[in-house]
Amino acid sequence: DLLPVILAHLPAGTSTHTVNHYTQIINSGLFSMYDYGTIGNMNHYGQRTPPMFNLTNVTPPVGLFWSDGDWIATAQDTAQLATELPNVALNKRIDKAEFNHFDFIWALHAYELVYKDLLDFLSQY
Repeated sequence: DLLPVILAHLPAGTSTHTVNHYTQIINSGLFSMYDYGTIGNMNHYGQRTPPMFNLTNVTPPVGLFWSDGDWIATAQDTAQLATELPNVALNKRIDKAEFNHFDFIWALHAYELVYKDLLDFLSQY
């Protein structure tokens, strides 16, 4: 049973700053940098609002792994990301409708569905 293992490691892997930033992105619908408020943005970015991320600067080969069941990194968001990144070398849909965001780490079959292809992808670069 994985539940004791999972609970022993949660919460982990993120900060309140990151959660707040993610909430800002969801609420605004914009993939922009952190919003510090008007004054904070002027200090950080020299403008009133946070700038959008410029994904054209991400030039190394990128592998995207996604599933229809992921309610955090949705299929729609991943499709949009794939159009904005200049060098998507792998766009892999996990063909299991129930495979969700946490399954990328915790699923017993994650190796067969994700990690094997991920390792193959990484070995190419």
